[in-house]
Amino acid sequence: MEIKDRKINSKELSEMGLVVDGVEILPPCDETTLAQLRIKRKIPFTKLYGRIYYQVSELIEWEKAKKVSAVI
Repeated sequence: MEIKDRKINSKELSEMGLVVDGVEILPPCDETTLAQLRIKRKIPFTKLYGRIYYQVSELIEWEKAKKVSAVI
């Protein structure tokens, strides 16, 4: 699985989510939710020239760190 590492903006992440090779990594969510996660410093982001961007590879690593395995 080759990942095209690029920056995406808040609008793209909120409308389409994060889909890599047909697999949904992060579902679409509201822009206010993303803003709250940024304020609490829970999601990795970059600010360039006053605009917010998210690096695809950082979001994938962030999602993997949030994974919970249930033991039955």
